[in-house]
Amino acid sequence: MKNYSLYCLIFVGLVCLESCGDDKQKLTADQIIQKAVERHGGEKYNNMEVEFDFRKRHFRAKISNGEYVYERSFRSKEGWVTDVWSNDKFKRMIDEKEIKLDQENLRTYRTATNSVIYFALLPFNLDDPVVNRQLMRSVDINDKAYYKVEVTYGQNGGGEDFENVYVYWIDKEDFTIDFLAYGYNINGGGVRFREAYNQREVNGVRFQDYRNYTIDKDFPAQELDYAFQTDQLRLLSIIELENVKVSLVE
Repeated sequence: MKNYSLYCLIFVGLVCLESCGDDKQKLTADQIIQKAVERHGGEKYNNMEVEFDFRKRHFRAKISNGEYVYERSFRSKEGWVTDVWSNDKFKRMIDEKEIKLDQENLRTYRTATNSVIYFALLPFNLDDPVVNRQLMRSVDINDKAYYKVEVTYGQNGGGEDFENVYVYWIDKEDFTIDFLAYGYNINGGGVRFREAYNQREVNGVRFQDYRNYTIDKDFPAQELDYAFQTDQLRLLSIIELENVKVSLVE
C-alpha cells in the first residue's frame, strides 16, 4: 500500500512538473511579437538610418526616438523626384522644388513610399499600442512549428488602410518571421502571401526578400498557410531589397 501511495505521489509530481513547464512555454500574442521584434532588430529600430534600392527606386528611412523621415527618390520624365514623409506631413519635390498635390495623388505617393518601407522593416512597429494582436492556432509549415499571429490596426492609428488584416507566422524556436500574409480592400481588394528567403543581417538588423504569392481575393488571409502547403497559390512577383545599408544613430 505504501509503495502504491509513493508511485501515485511520483506520478502526480511528474504531471505537475510537466504542466508547469507547459505553462512557462505559453506565450501571449504580445510576448511573441515582442520577441520577434527583438530577434529582428530590437532597440536598433529606435535610432537608425536605413537605405536600400527596390525596383529602380531608392528608399531611405531615418528613425530617431519616435520621429521618422521616410524618403523615396527616382528619375522620371519630369526630373529627379523625391517623396518625403515625416510623421504626418508628406511632400513631393521635383528637382528640389516642392510641388502641389491633390488629395488623390498625395495618398497614392504616400502609400507607395510607406508600404515599401513598412514591409522592409518588419516587424518594426508591430509592438506599437495602436496594433491589435491576436494569437491564432499554431501550425507546422515545412516541418517547422510556427506561432500564428493576426494583426489589425485601430482606425485612429492605422492610417487609411486600417481595415487591412495581417497574419505573421513566427518560428517557435528563434522567433523569425518566415511567412506573412495580408488582405486589403483598396482597388477591388485581394490577398497576398509572402515566403521569406535570403535572410541576412546588416549592422545587427535583419532583412529578408520574399516570394510574393496570390490567390482568389475572397480566400481568407488567415488560412493562406493551408493554401501554400497545398500548392493553391500563384507566384505573383519577387520582392528583393538591394544595396541595403544601416547606420545606427546616436
